[in-house]
Amino acid sequence: MKILVAGGTGLIGSRLVNSLLLQNHSVIILSRNPLKHKKKFDSQVSFVDWQSTDAELLKNIDAVIKLSGESVAQLWTENAKKKILNSRINLSKTLSEFLVKNKINSNVLINASAIGFYSKKTMYYDGEVNETSKSGDSFLSKVCQLNEKSCEIFSNQGIRVVHLRIGMVLTKKFSLLIGLSSFFSIPIPGIKNNYFPWIHIDDVVGFIHHALDSNLEGPFNLISPKTITHKDFYNTIRKHYRGIIPWILFIPSFITRMAGDMSEMVLYGPNSLRMRTIESGFKFKFKNLDDALHDVDK
Repeated sequence: MKILVAGGTGLIGSRLVNSLLLQNHSVIILSRNPLKHKKKFDSQVSFVDWQSTDAELLKNIDAVIKLSGESVAQLWTENAKKKILNSRINLSKTLSEFLVKNKINSNVLINASAIGFYSKKTMYYDGEVNETSKSGDSFLSKVCQLNEKSCEIFSNQGIRVVHLRIGMVLTKKFSLLIGLSSFFSIPIPGIKNNYFPWIHIDDVVGFIHHALDSNLEGPFNLISPKTITHKDFYNTIRKHYRGIIPWILFIPSFITRMAGDMSEMVLYGPNSLRMRTIESGFKFKFKNLDDALHDVDK
């Protein structure tokens, strides 16, 4: 396949691009600053900027993968929240215009959303949620809802659209950060009986391959098939890094809530099921947190 990736230089994007190359796909990264990122990738990867009209390079694109968007990992000032929202809404419009301008007739668009789609302001949950459940009412949920809705511009053109509702992506950098907090017994935010929606980065990449090679459409929850609470998640991390303190200290949730809307990122916790993901036939590589931690530490 010939694949255009918007956001191909980020955490998931760079891992995905290398994986696509290994499977002999042709990859073009759509970037605001191609010169800055080009040296980080294999010479087989092509780059275009958003103003490009390279008809020959962009001919016969089979799939578009949309991973771009303002990072949510920042202080949520009112200005930052506007940027986070607008980056997702406006990006779909800008990307659609780019495809039209370059006469790109892609068969599928894969859009990165988040498991925060179900997030509630209260942060307390009854029962389970799956891909057919209603959205939440938090800021994070609003971001996900508007992001997915903005992609109707593609589905209205007959393009197959897949939404990836991604959980907390487990990478070496993330696990080491959490491991240090447990090793030194630094208090961490969370509601210990809420669920922690993690997924190994290779399973995110694996599902994108799965979506490219199938006729899947609509939303899919990308979180590990083995549910785990905040308490068990952090205890597993502590044991993995052989923390010297035999317990985890949680910051009381009412204190964490003082951070305002940002507390949604760490207090999230419904038991999110990946019903459609499993039904699609996708096989997770990492179901167990301990196995995933051993892998990212290689």
